[in-house]
Amino acid sequence: MVTRPLKIEKLFFGTWSLLLLVALYLPVVFLVIFGFNSGSFALRWEGFSLRWYASTLENPEMISALFNSLLVASISTVLAVTLGFFYALWSHRHSQTKLTGATDALMTLPLFMPEIVISIGLLVVVAQVLRPGAELFGLQLDSMNAVILGHTTLALGYAALVLRNRFRSYDLQQELAAIDLGATRKQVFFQVMVPQLMPGFAAASCLAFAVSLDDFYVSYFLSTGGSSLQTLPLFIWSLQGRRAMTPEINVVSSLLLCIAMFFFAAGLLLSRSEPQGKHPKRSDS
Repeated sequence: MVTRPLKIEKLFFGTWSLLLLVALYLPVVFLVIFGFNSGSFALRWEGFSLRWYASTLENPEMISALFNSLLVASISTVLAVTLGFFYALWSHRHSQTKLTGATDALMTLPLFMPEIVISIGLLVVVAQVLRPGAELFGLQLDSMNAVILGHTTLALGYAALVLRNRFRSYDLQQELAAIDLGATRKQVFFQVMVPQLMPGFAAASCLAFAVSLDDFYVSYFLSTGGSSLQTLPLFIWSLQGRRAMTPEINVVSSLLLCIAMFFFAAGLLLSRSEPQGKHPKRSDS
């Protein structure tokens, strides 16, 4: 009597889950398939061909946009993870204070803000504060540096949140034992703290990189609509502005998808590792 309702319930939820997966990934599947279209229109299938992949990979504008995206994402990831680590370390050391609770809330609040609001705010700060301030010292804040700062700001909350959560499982006893054995601060940092936090660093880096790689609004506003610096999302935006979209837009979108999936998979694999802190050698000094 009980077995049949359980089978019906299992079948219902299994079918429902399958329909949800189809709804989520069917557009992505069609996007990739139509990148192999031999026709001249992005939305009309006319046969299989690698024509547009060859055309896209030989397009200097696309190569330049890809290079800009990877460069901006790499630099902003390093900055965001570094700043996020310093914040997470400070927050962990002062986790019992009321100030830490307030700063944690403020750090995660931008994650729930509309990105266009953050983008316009960054544009005002760059135009009214950072660029005039840089000119006072004889420096020039170009679009590349402005976009890097914007992406760092955008990814900082994600990196700080991941590392803050990683610190919750940090084994302080290993650090105290290392200090009792005479380890220096450098040894404690590299041989005790970093190995324990490495999955957090990997996850934060991959997440920050993906956020930067996928960003459109910050890049659009801080690069004057892509006229001074074009990233891969901005290049995709420029393709849809043409009179008739070609399958090239599907190809570029598929490449962006593959890069994002690669870093997602890398972050997932690295975050599963649980390296233990090494026992530091006893210091003679």
